Amino acid sequence: MSNLNKNMPLVMLIDDNEIDLFLNKKFLEVAHISNNVISFSHAEKALQYLTQQKDNLYELPDIILLDIQMPEMNGFEFLEKFNAFSDKVKRKTSVIMLSSTIDPIDIKRAKDYSFLIDILTKPLNPPVLKEILKKELKLNAA
Repeated sequence: MSNLNKNMPLVMLIDDNEIDLFLNKKFLEVAHISNNVISFSHAEKALQYLTQQKDNLYELPDIILLDIQMPEMNGFEFLEKFNAFSDKVKRKTSVIMLSSTIDPIDIKRAKDYSFLIDILTKPLNPPVLKEILKKELKLNAA
């Protein structure tokens, strides 16, 4: 990730749907939220990346946009594994879950994770995401 724009957050997208990955990346770029986007269609691959970069804060994402419903490892299973990372990693990286349906049980369950800052419905709404990033992360997502 040598060509990062230091003025924009590094965003990691995790979603098993390739179309959603493509669209969300474009939404982030067109809305000038970030052009520093890394995408994974498997949560396990995203965890491998995080493990490899755990000591390099500049390569860790500022935000993870995480799908809830995925085969093999769902969003909550990812959160369990992410929770095992050091506090340094969890302070650097905030997680926002994405879902096509917002189940009250999922919302209640998600609140157990201090690094999870919100749950958004799909499709991704860039103005809503910008407001969350400004408020929660004090990022210049203008």
